Amino acid sequence: MTRPLPSRLVSALTVFSLVFPVVYTVAYYNEWALFWFYPLVGELYTNLQPPSRGPAMIYYGWIVLAFVSAALAGAIVPRRWAAHLWVGWSWIVPLAATLFTLAYETRWFQG
Repeated sequence: MTRPLPSRLVSALTVFSLVFPVVYTVAYYNEWALFWFYPLVGELYTNLQPPSRGPAMIYYGWIVLAFVSAALAGAIVPRRWAAHLWVGWSWIVPLAATLFTLAYETRWFQG
């Protein structure tokens, strides 16, 4: 028999699932990252490097930034505040962030 998750964990996960897509989308849109990864040299940097290092990947920096922000929010937001959140927001907010990202990326296909 499966035991239900503790209410504190449910509250923290609800806050996490609301904050992560928002921070990720904002970081993606503004190209903010905690670090840049250069796969040709296999190195991480906290700022852009000269083109001689090869192309930079900032996807990992977006993921880590969003994860750390959402984890902190999930740990900091009081349970009684999170308990007032409608759980459906944890589906609507990521869906809205995804739709925003798809709409933003249509710029690559416009002439």
